[in-house]
Amino acid sequence: MKLDFDSIAPLRQLLESAHNGVVVVDRQGQIVVYNQAARHIAGWQPEQVLGHNMAEIGPEAWRDMQIILASGRPQIGRKVVLGNSTIIANRTAIKGGDGIVGVLSIFQDVSEYESLVQELAAYKELSEQLDVIIESSHDGLWICDAEGKVVRVNPASLRFAGVKSEEEVIGKRMQELVDEGQFDRSATLEVLKRGTSVSLVQTQYDGKQLMVTGNPVFDDQGRIRLVVVNARDLTELNRLQAELEESRLLTQQYRNELSQIHLHQGLASQVIIRSPAMKRAFDTAMRMAKVDSSVLLVGESGVGKGLFAKLIHEASPRREGPLVRVDCGGIPANLIEAELFGYERGAFTGALESGKPGYFELAQGGTLLLDEVGELPLSVQAKLLRFLEDNEVVRVGSTTPRRIDVRVISATNRDLDHMVQERLFRQDLYFRLKVVPLRLPPLRERVDDIPPLVHHFLNHFNAKCAADKKLSPAAVDTLCRYPFPGNVRELANLVEQLVVLTPGEVVELGDLPASLRQVRPGQGLRQGAGHWNLRQAVRRLEQEFILRAIQNFGSQREAAKHLGLDHTTLSRKAKRLGLDNGAVLQHGASKQHK
Repeated sequence: MKLDFDSIAPLRQLLESAHNGVVVVDRQGQIVVYNQAARHIAGWQPEQVLGHNMAEIGPEAWRDMQIILASGRPQIGRKVVLGNSTIIANRTAIKGGDGIVGVLSIFQDVSEYESLVQELAAYKELSEQLDVIIESSHDGLWICDAEGKVVRVNPASLRFAGVKSEEEVIGKRMQELVDEGQFDRSATLEVLKRGTSVSLVQTQYDGKQLMVTGNPVFDDQGRIRLVVVNARDLTELNRLQAELEESRLLTQQYRNELSQIHLHQGLASQVIIRSPAMKRAFDTAMRMAKVDSSVLLVGESGVGKGLFAKLIHEASPRREGPLVRVDCGGIPANLIEAELFGYERGAFTGALESGKPGYFELAQGGTLLLDEVGELPLSVQAKLLRFLEDNEVVRVGSTTPRRIDVRVISATNRDLDHMVQERLFRQDLYFRLKVVPLRLPPLRERVDDIPPLVHHFLNHFNAKCAADKKLSPAAVDTLCRYPFPGNVRELANLVEQLVVLTPGEVVELGDLPASLRQVRPGQGLRQGAGHWNLRQAVRRLEQEFILRAIQNFGSQREAAKHLGLDHTTLSRKAKRLGLDNGAVLQHGASKQHK
């Protein structure tokens, strides 16, 4: 049998209508069949192919066909790239009476199938991603069809609904779940009713509240195909919001406390405090600063009442406002009312044409310090009491009250209790002023503050006078024994005097005023009678005994023998009391030389 155009003519019409491409070659490779599907896939016309040798048209395919002609074994699913197309060819041998007479190749274009497979893989990946997103969402997701039937839920929805598996709700209508008491109302049903997005607060069976939002999904005809509902637990959100607010308040509290600590540390650096009594007074003043109550500062002249008033103001919420200080004892009695409360034009002879605001008005929003408040006349005391009771002042010559926001701090060196008994000071005003009293101890009761105060004033006046003076230990010790009736003000004036008048670089004991050098051990204590402090008295007595013993016997070791102390014990005491052995001996030698 031989393959040629005439022998297979009856089959050509049949093969022309085949969906797959068909090519038949004889043993020599001549193409005898090339149907319409093959032409469509390969893009060649019949005259370009029929009668031509396969070696010319497709060398690679002819090599495969030669193997089939030689072996008779078929090639199934052979993938071949043909132009821009990919085909799958099944090739088999055609057998006749004389053996293999040709090769039949049936092939199909699989490019579209590959494209579909790729699209399918992409859709599959997208579906998996959507599944992961839906399953891992912290919010609940309900997906229902156009009849309100549940088709999908995520784990968060099951947790909100209190069910263990999705089988308990899948396939149920939302109306059934509402009727069963699972929800009080359904966003899905509202969306289906209104045909638009709906947001509402839904109450669960266990009392939890959910914020739910339902959105419709429309088909090509504009009909609702699905309803997607997003649910968020408001109970959890409210809890988180409360925790966040609590955290914010706590942070603000810590910030305020740190700010107060930094403020107090900054204010503490402005004052020289070593004695326990003044430390307690400073701590009390800082507590007073937090409230807006009236404060009464009591203490002798020169103890620092004005400084403490400034500290209280700067540590208070009013620190952005003014601090106005009024010297009540320095204003004539006939003018003090007008100075404090102001006056209108023409109120009295000599008044300004425009009138004048008083100190209370000038201190608006801040603090008013009434220094030496005990000097106020009784008539002014009555008007001050009215202000403390209703926070209103009336200018001299006016009847219209003005509301003033001012904190009042009073200071005095007088015994107001005695003045009240003598009817020189109003009792009701006294009680209003001393809502929060603070007594500042005199310098003789806080000897520990004297050395650092001396050092402070010495640095200050050295800088002011371009000097470099120093005080010997003996001079400092003598200052510590002096009672300082003028308190800190007297000490500051004394140090300035020593800086200006002392000829040498070191202020020795002999450079001190005679009134200070004549103070004997214990004399300061006697002058301070009525303000006894056993601890300070013992300290001063120890200082005096150790100082005299070292100067008299020439060394700490010899002094320790006569004092009945061990040498190391005396050394520790001297160091604690601020007595330097070398300076003490040098002072003793200088004194003997003189």
